[in-house]
Amino acid sequence: MATPRRTTIVRDSVFRRPEARPGTRPQGVISQQRDTRQTAVWLADDEIEWLDDRCREIRRDAWRAITRSALIRALIRAAMARSPELTGISDEAELAQRLTTAR
Repeated sequence: MATPRRTTIVRDSVFRRPEARPGTRPQGVISQQRDTRQTAVWLADDEIEWLDDRCREIRRDAWRAITRSALIRALIRAAMARSPELTGISDEAELAQRLTTAR
């Protein structure tokens, strides 16, 4: 009797994590990102247009799968790396100015 073949590659599924079966490797690219959570952010039309323009720019030159969320996360990480001083800010315009000039 033939021995059953051991599967080493499994298909990704929305119902289980690819790493669910020990000793197998999931197909495709494995994301190196941390767990994310959905949050609502209210944006004006010109802000959404700016995000979409940047995404189109990136897609045209390199990263075809860029999303608004990925762009927003990258912008937040860039601001976090600068660690701007935000104490004493009284409105959104002042916040934008402080973030723009942070080094």
